[in-house]
Formats: sequence, structure tokens, C-alpha cells
Amino acid sequence: MSENKKALLNQFDALLAVTTDMVLLLKDDRVIGASAGDQEWLDASLLVEKKLTDILPQDMASYFSELGKKAFESGETVYADYAFRPEHMPYFSELGMPEPIAYKGRMRAADNNVIVWVSKNMNDRKKLERKITHQAQRDSLTGAYNRRALLPVLEQNVAQSIRYDGICSLLLIDIDNFSDINDQFGWDAGDQLLRQIVTELHRMKRTSDFLARYGDDQLALFLSETNHEQAMLAGERVRRLVHELEVPYPTGNLKCTVSVGVSTILGLEDTAPDMLKRIEENLAVARQSGGNRVEGEG
Repeated sequence: MSENKKALLNQFDALLAVTTDMVLLLKDDRVIGASAGDQEWLDASLLVEKKLTDILPQDMASYFSELGKKAFESGETVYADYAFRPEHMPYFSELGMPEPIAYKGRMRAADNNVIVWVSKNMNDRKKLERKITHQAQRDSLTGAYNRRALLPVLEQNVAQSIRYDGICSLLLIDIDNFSDINDQFGWDAGDQLLRQIVTELHRMKRTSDFLARYGDDQLALFLSETNHEQAMLAGERVRRLVHELEVPYPTGNLKCTVSVGVSTILGLEDTAPDMLKRIEENLAVARQSGGNRVEGEG
């Protein structure tokens, strides 16, 4: 080996030693070099000489193999967002993977048919984004109001409805099997799907209605001057809208269904917390019944 080549290899090893990203070198879908980066649970040496199918489920191994081929053919860096979950990855679970981890990945072809695969752990950044979002009134991903903004609106309108003998309802919309979409297509796909659903709901709702992101995969739609029968019909329109929605995505159009819980103010003793409790129970019934359905009171 020439002195120049030795020097380059030493520089590459030094680069791997100081990067916080997980780095795998792949040749013919086999790991020929690895660095754990800041993944303290991972002994990278245990990945060397393993095939992708040894360390990943078959569908994920095929996905990353195709990304590698794309990097070879294009000669450019290929980007992807994905999540690794211990319950779906027995080998990583055995190595001590403690929790689901979201990654932002990059692949690029090097000499000798080698693919350099770099995975950046995004969990800390996502946790920080969620914390900042919670402190604000708007959800940074979808632009909808957040749960913190919804609660005072709900409390104020329930109190006003009781005082003036009015009526109001609430829809709680849960995306069925949302984690499976993230697992199969990546976090960016889930984000795009959620944004599109919010866009369509904004088009559908009335000016007086209030749309908020209630949780990671849940949206709430407050309906003023709406009785229970009308709210059930609105829930069905939401269910049908999402069922028919297709979002274009590089790896295939994204589709999903939603479960919808419905709650309507019941009387003079009712409160916003009572409505939220009932609507979560109704949503649970919809989900336990197979999803893609609307459940309300009575």
C-alpha cells in the first residue's frame, strides 16, 4: 500500500472517530466498516461483515439496498428520513437499542463499489421542536393551532353555550396506524401526509370552527353551534375525505384512514374536561372497532 493511500485511510479513520453520526460502509449490501458515532448502545464492530438482511427486516434491507443503487447510478448524494424501532429490529434490540430513533440519512458512492451511509440521530432535535411547539400557540409542522391553544377556546365556548342555552361539539381525529407509515416510508412521509390532511380540513371547515393539532397523530376540530347529529355527519365527512386522499410521494402515493371520536355538550353540568374525557373514550371505541369509523355518544 502506498504512503499516500495509508495517509488517506488514516484520515478517514480519524474522521469516523470524531463524527457523532452513525456511519456504515457497504459493499454488495454487506457492511465492511462501521462507526457508532454517538449511539452509545451500539458496538459498531458487531455490524462488520453482516449483510443488510442480517441486521434489518427484509423490507427495510431492500429499501436501503435500492437507495444504494440509486446513489451509484446518479453519482450524487441520496437523502432519506427513516425511523428504527427496537420492536421491529431484533438484531438492534439485542445490541441494546433503547428506544425508537429517527434518523436523517445520506448515501453516496465511493471508489471500489463502496457506499458510504451516514445516519444522523434526530431524536434530540425532534424533542426540542416538540417542546418549543408546545410553548407556542401554533404547531410548527402543520401551521394549525396546537393543544395549548385549543383548551381555552373549548372552555370558553362550553361555558358560553351553557350560559346562553347554546350547543357545541368537538371532533377528535386520529390517523390510523400512523407509526406504520413512518416506519415504511420515513418521518418525512408522515409529516407530508399530516400537513396535507390539515390543508384539506382547513378547506372543509367553517370560518367559526377551530382546528388544532391535539397530539402527534391526532387533530381536534371544535364545531360551534353544532348539535350531535350534525357533528356525527361532520365526522363522517372528515372520515370520507381522508379515506379518499392520496398524497404523492417518491416511493409511492401515501394513503391512510382516520378514526373519529365525537362529543357534544350534554347539559348545564357539563364541562370542557368532561367533553374531552368522553371524546377520548369514543375515539378508543372507534379504534378498537378496526378504525376508519366515527363514534359518538349514544
